[in-house]
Amino acid sequence: MNNMDFSFFFEPPEYTASGLLQIEALAPLSMASGHPGNYYQSLRSPSPHMLFGMLENALGWHFAEDIRKALFKQLQKDAKKANKKDAKSSWLTAQPEMSDSKYFSFLQYHLEFEPCVFEPDTLTYDDLWSQLLRDSGRSFFGGSRHYDASLETTINRVRNKEIEFGDRAEYKDIQATDFDNLQEGAKVNYRSIRDLFPQYYASLPTVREYVEPTRINKKVGDPDYLFRFNTTPKVLDLLTEALENPAAPLYLGSNDGWVHATIEKI
Repeated sequence: MNNMDFSFFFEPPEYTASGLLQIEALAPLSMASGHPGNYYQSLRSPSPHMLFGMLENALGWHFAEDIRKALFKQLQKDAKKANKKDAKSSWLTAQPEMSDSKYFSFLQYHLEFEPCVFEPDTLTYDDLWSQLLRDSGRSFFGGSRHYDASLETTINRVRNKEIEFGDRAEYKDIQATDFDNLQEGAKVNYRSIRDLFPQYYASLPTVREYVEPTRINKKVGDPDYLFRFNTTPKVLDLLTEALENPAAPLYLGSNDGWVHATIEKI
């Protein structure tokens, strides 16, 4: 965090600078606005929260939810001391506006997007999509297609119903080196194989809509989306520099929706 520049937050959000955010889709995009359940319907153009998220990826601002909230609160506290005459301004006192997925951006008070200047026609299609999720319980078993090669015989015995894994009292902890010697009907606790699986599992596939921008005579490098925005001079310089050398891959919506983005100062 020592290299992260949040000095813009200490300046009043006076929109004296403007720019054009130009985005080219490098892959089909699935820009669902939240967690809609059994079907992830995509927006046709990215929401402000998605644009904020893409820009924060470029800046390298990746924080867990609790750390993000604590940092934002501390920034407000410190900025309030530095701006006593503006102490009641919303950027120093209000709760940040969150997306349906509980994401909020540090930029939201110092950066304002206007409606999409250009929105392309799109091809749409549905595909199956799974998430990789962390779980300290038993979901990894059967949820992950990957496991240590030493378990191959054991997994085959489970599929043939020769042995069982579970988490009730009758399921015993067994050393991994003893798996090949288990008698038929043995009951083994999931804890015994936890370290031989990845620290994630795959969710059941969900139908997800993807959109692919289309434009006649489009050349490589031409933007698919254009957004005019208003901001402070410091934020404009910060974002321009970040997009020239992003700290992480840029995407919109799901993290396979890769994009290229540039800023033109106006």
